[in-house]
Amino acid sequence: MKKVLGIISMALVLVLLTGCGQNKTQPTVVDKPAKGNCKVFDCIKKLDTKNTLEDVNKVMGFEGEKEREGSGYTTYKWVINEDKNEAVEATFYSTSTTVSITFSDDDIKNPKVDFSKFDEIKKAMNNRETVTYDDVKAKFNAEGTLIEKSSFSTKYRWVNEKGGYMNASFGSETGKCTMIMGRN
Repeated sequence: MKKVLGIISMALVLVLLTGCGQNKTQPTVVDKPAKGNCKVFDCIKKLDTKNTLEDVNKVMGFEGEKEREGSGYTTYKWVINEDKNEAVEATFYSTSTTVSITFSDDDIKNPKVDFSKFDEIKKAMNNRETVTYDDVKAKFNAEGTLIEKSSFSTKYRWVNEKGGYMNASFGSETGKCTMIMGRN
């Protein structure tokens, strides 16, 4: 019996000393640092629809890579953080620039966002009533995230805590909502 208790005691000591049964520490995943002068959500606010390629490179802090080119336009991309899929894209036309951003919806999830009054916005738009950003912001109970701007419009995105989203575009001159769509 002493031998059995001795073996059990030794086994118990070995378990305690080796850490058997304890959670093993996971290797720490370190995101690559963001590149450039600004974070994706700040960059779009700093850029203007009249910016040239040189202006955007200066704001970004590094040169963009040409993505595509067509009749009358050229698009460049500035990857800010590969790990988070964050980037700024600018399309240059002869008279203006369109700027948009790429990011994860998880970065802008907001528990305050409430789409329950979406039908009120839709009804007002169907009745040709003016619906502004402030109207949509009030109905959704939160600020939207600026995701695109051009000489014609600005586009915002709202994401609720369940991953539902809405995008809304507003005319640059009128401030009137011209399109709203998403999945709630």
